[in-house]
Amino acid sequence: MMRLGILLISCILSIAGMVYVPRAGKSVRPEMSVLAVEDRDGYECRYVEFVVGKDDSGKERVRAYLLVPDRGSKHPAVLMLHDHGARFDIGKEKLVRPMAEVLEDGLEDHIMKSSRQWIDKNFDGVYLADSLASLGYVVLVADALYWGERSSEDAQRWSELSYGNHQMTKAVKDSIKVLKNSVYDGQKVLYDELYSRNVIWAEKMLRDDIASVRLLKSLPFVDGKRIGAFGFSMGAHRCWMLAAFCKDVKCGVALSWMTTLDREERMKASDYSMAIMPMREQMDFGDIGKYLAPKPMLFLSGTTDHLFPKGKVEVAFKKLQKHYGDCHDKLETLFFEGGHHCGKEVQKTIIEYFDNTL
Repeated sequence: MMRLGILLISCILSIAGMVYVPRAGKSVRPEMSVLAVEDRDGYECRYVEFVVGKDDSGKERVRAYLLVPDRGSKHPAVLMLHDHGARFDIGKEKLVRPMAEVLEDGLEDHIMKSSRQWIDKNFDGVYLADSLASLGYVVLVADALYWGERSSEDAQRWSELSYGNHQMTKAVKDSIKVLKNSVYDGQKVLYDELYSRNVIWAEKMLRDDIASVRLLKSLPFVDGKRIGAFGFSMGAHRCWMLAAFCKDVKCGVALSWMTTLDREERMKASDYSMAIMPMREQMDFGDIGKYLAPKPMLFLSGTTDHLFPKGKVEVAFKKLQKHYGDCHDKLETLFFEGGHHCGKEVQKTIIEYFDNTL
């Protein structure tokens, strides 16, 4: 029934010669509270809470890390958007070194250990948000809905068993497996629940990300004309969606999420957080370029990325380039040697891009 409704919307729009545009809406006026502060080398890490959502039913207070350089009055800023990774216990902690003070067991907390493992695996042991802050950027990283502090009880229990001080008995391993499957399958449950309230999960995520940009722009130490966005994997999808539909984002870096749409492929649970079906019925992913141009964008992809094969990415890059047309100098599409990974060499490219663009 849901599929029929989506198809009907797409058919009506196509007949009218229109393309579906996400319901980005208007975020509420930012209301931020600082809950904890930690001095770091050349910058300050602030654990903050702010409002997303517009009405009583959609309003929610979201926790985030805000990194603020020590020197200077007005700084460029980067909204950093975390990945999916089928790993839900952490969100903002995939990009920012967690504050021990806000974790129940401090440095030995399961969230701290989970974060370190993720960073070692995907970022060569480097917290990229902290790197940018040390170079003079204000950085904001918030949890997307279903990740980090917005994740389910099952996700947190999975994390406690996986990274807490538990002996890995067969019973514990079996519990971890059950919890992991429950959380993974829960993505479709959440999508359906939101859809029953006329909310598309990916649009909700987009609105939350726009609220984050609006918060950054409201801060007295941020130059509102120099706000960029970065995302890895699902974060890259969030990045190019945000850059396309939020005028306050001046440029974006999307790492390891661009491909061609396979219309025969069945939806997986991990697709639901990124699926705005009326758009997918009408457009391929590379066609987002029609909304991005002439905004400066850098798209990066690994030559051996198993999730985004090079051949499909090349086709998508050509579509992006076609939409940029006469402003092709504003778009960079690059391949790097490697897989689905944000290693130190790739991080250098990202930082250099922001230095040159912001």
